[in-house]
Amino acid sequence: MKFGVQLWSLREIGEKEGAEAVLKAVADAGYDGVEFAGFYGTAPDEMKALLQKYDLVPMSAHIGAWAIEENLPFIDALGIRYVFIPWEGPETFADPEKYAALLEQTAKMKKLLDERGIVFGYHNHAHEYENGCDSLFRFTSDADIKAELDVFWATVAGKNAVEEMKRLKGRLACVHIKEAAAENPRENPQPVVGEGCVGMEGVFAEAKAQGIEWCFLEVEQYPCEVGEYLSRSLANMKKLAK
Repeated sequence: MKFGVQLWSLREIGEKEGAEAVLKAVADAGYDGVEFAGFYGTAPDEMKALLQKYDLVPMSAHIGAWAIEENLPFIDALGIRYVFIPWEGPETFADPEKYAALLEQTAKMKKLLDERGIVFGYHNHAHEYENGCDSLFRFTSDADIKAELDVFWATVAGKNAVEEMKRLKGRLACVHIKEAAAENPRENPQPVVGEGCVGMEGVFAEAKAQGIEWCFLEVEQYPCEVGEYLSRSLANMKKLAK
């Protein structure tokens, strides 16, 4: 199993210091690769050189359904292997016309990505489960795409992360590893991975059982210094994945 960082987690470093500082932080902590959430205003060749400098695999990217085509130069130049739609609001899933438009756009983008051998999927938050909804399973099934389950948001929505992984078996491509505080997890910082209430031992056991190749760490709020968090979380993830 390989470990990456969803770079939205380092957005403050990116805003202050730019792309190279972000990639250096990930490399210094010992991760294998990254999942992009934007490209920091760089050119594709510039980003490729930075990734090579820090020996990081550009494995995945979060790109909205209507922004994928314009980002193909990055996808192609970097050799990104997974693309996940990071968000669609609850109104999209509730409105038949908006949902139909999403399915149409997703089908168009899936064709472009399939031609490149790229896995295409959707990343959840909590609203896909709320008010009796099952939008993650519904959308990935209707669109014939994969899922990147965020175990934090599944937990926040009252779901058991491991049971969700099992339910998505065959459709689960990657997992977002994000820990949850026992109390008020929406507002409190995420504990170091393995020290919260998600049940990461079970998550990693199921990921191994399903042959999941990549897990991506994501952090909303840090409980400690960034470098310490990245390093301690990686050490725990490696132990859990044995």
